[in-house]
Amino acid sequence: MSIGSKVRKYREIKGWSQEDLAFRLDVAQTTISSIESDKSIPNSILLNKIAQELDVNINDILDERKTNINTVEKNEGVINVDTSINTFNMLSEKLIELYEVRIKDLEEQVAYWKSKAKE
Repeated sequence: MSIGSKVRKYREIKGWSQEDLAFRLDVAQTTISSIESDKSIPNSILLNKIAQELDVNINDILDERKTNINTVEKNEGVINVDTSINTFNMLSEKLIELYEVRIKDLEEQVAYWKSKAKE
């Protein structure tokens, strides 16, 4: 499930419209629409605000396994950090992926505006 579809799911659970969430985040409704349709990816600051407003852990939006990175499981008195390390690695990889997509989008916008400037 994509980030956008998770945002939509949690927003709908709250019974909010896109406009409601946008108002709470102080962004345009089109921003929420773009996120939910996976046309854009929120930066880490906005993603954190979205999670807070929707009363969900950011991991619930990013990680399909919904493992809380702050939770360390105990197994017979021995701390098992594998889950937390794996979650951290998955989050890191997801953030890198998100930033790579964002960089590509920005590069395309720069190329577009450069071509417009030449006209």
